Amino acid sequence: MDSYDLSLADGADDWAAYHRIRRLVLFEARGRFDYIPDGPEEIKAENLSLLLKYLEEPIGTVRLDARPEGKAIVRLVAIASRLQRQGHGRVLMNLVEELAKALGLKELLVHAAPDAVGFYQKLGYSHFDFEKGDFGSVQLHKLI
Repeated sequence: MDSYDLSLADGADDWAAYHRIRRLVLFEARGRFDYIPDGPEEIKAENLSLLLKYLEEPIGTVRLDARPEGKAIVRLVAIASRLQRQGHGRVLMNLVEELAKALGLKELLVHAAPDAVGFYQKLGYSHFDFEKGDFGSVQLHKLI
């Protein structure tokens, strides 16, 4: 994993790549054009906006939102479309897990798109309702 770097989005180029990947993969590819790049959740101190780089090229995003009791929600996981299904998502999630453990977290939660549930299950996530509401997603968790 020496070729990979998962770090906070920092500087104009990182933020531009971070928002571009999320907008294209999670919104426009699904027919949505309501992406808000600078929402209030992006600036909360307990939320980490992370950019995955492979060979120094930005290829993926994730936001880790810390919650009480050693939990965090993994949000907005995206790998650039042309690089999907090549193992980069698995690497991203492994790096997120390493970071979470280093931060003292014990459990990761995720709102998975229905077509991504299998991906998370292969990584050890299981069904677990942690928030009430109709999100259009499947709620999963993993103890780490």
